[in-house]
Amino acid sequence: MQTIIQRLSALKNSRLATRVLLTLFAALAICVIFVGLDNPTGIILGWLATAILLAELTRRWRKIRYFLILLFASFIGAIILSFLYVEVAFPLAGWLGGVNASQSTAWRIFHVIISNIILLLTPVGIFIGIVGTIWLIILRLVSLRKRSRTGST
Repeated sequence: MQTIIQRLSALKNSRLATRVLLTLFAALAICVIFVGLDNPTGIILGWLATAILLAELTRRWRKIRYFLILLFASFIGAIILSFLYVEVAFPLAGWLGGVNASQSTAWRIFHVIISNIILLLTPVGIFIGIVGTIWLIILRLVSLRKRSRTGST
């Protein structure tokens, strides 16, 4: 059992893990491109790709505070982006482009980009924030318990 833990630890700290995660992200991103984000399969593949990318970015984090910041930033970011989209960008486009501004290609591209950012990053950021926080709390409790056992014997 100890050798498995050592191997996983060595893999976690190596560049190989980064390459594997980025390769997996690229493969999932290509799958999302072919499947599309307009169906449940594409959305799930997009969430998996985003989760792998965020896992790569956050796997070296050792402070609970960072995961809590990710959690709240994802939540607040979705609210702010939605507000900016509905209350600022849409009226501004109508004011600049007239009544049919929402039918233009530029507006549809902007709509898809903002919608996909909210769709993909918000749930995954919240999930990674919660899981990372819980995981680090468990690790801290286990290490405290080990310390108290070794200190009392």
